[in-house]
Amino acid sequence: MRVRITLIPEQGEIKLPYSYNYSLTSAIYSLLRESSPRFSEFLHQEGYSYGEGKVFKLFTFSPLLTSQRKALEKEIILGGKIEWLLSSPREDFLLNLVNGVIDVGYLSLMQQKLTVEKIEVLETPAFSQSMSFRTLSPIVVSTGEKSGDGTFHKRFVSPSESRFYEILEGNLHRKYRVYYGKDAPQERLIFEPDQGFIAHRERISKLIDYKGIKIRGWMFPFRTEGNSKLIQIGYEAGFGEGNSAGFGMVEVTRE
Repeated sequence: MRVRITLIPEQGEIKLPYSYNYSLTSAIYSLLRESSPRFSEFLHQEGYSYGEGKVFKLFTFSPLLTSQRKALEKEIILGGKIEWLLSSPREDFLLNLVNGVIDVGYLSLMQQKLTVEKIEVLETPAFSQSMSFRTLSPIVVSTGEKSGDGTFHKRFVSPSESRFYEILEGNLHRKYRVYYGKDAPQERLIFEPDQGFIAHRERISKLIDYKGIKIRGWMFPFRTEGNSKLIQIGYEAGFGEGNSAGFGMVEVTRE
């Protein structure tokens, strides 16, 4: 399930740093508290557990989208009508969020207000065993590796590595089990990145600062083939990791 919120900056425009994911995450929990403090606290403090320390929030969101965007050296200026997409397989999340938005009537970001003009529930695509997507926010995939001194560190994996898609697939299986309470069918999920798009881009990676932590993700179109419910989990909860921080949101380009 997915909603689109149309916003209008109170001062005609809004200035934000290039990395503003954390501000959007904070706004989400603030809106949830307006509707249901208990649900907001549960999602923030606990989330949905898979076991073995695997916890998911099962939601993701896009950056603020507008055609009126001006890039400066250290910040961006957004104006006009701004759209914000939020997605989750859990209706209770979106219901509480929408109720919070209705109660407040605006979005507050870094001491700037955006008035809510419209809230829409978007039509769910017809999912099949072969779907094509483009990224609205970077897909983040990482793995733990052992350094020469014996310590472990996190390494962000590139889509040029086969390991990227293996980790991506495993992540979707865990989300499936959390949401459905059972394992997904054991059939391979195939990912095919759009190599033509990648070849014509100087860079497809983005480095985002999230509360002082540098996170690298990748933006590129891709096709995936396999179990349609597993693919739908990726669409609704996000592909890869860090979804509740605004990573891994996609939209359908060809069904």
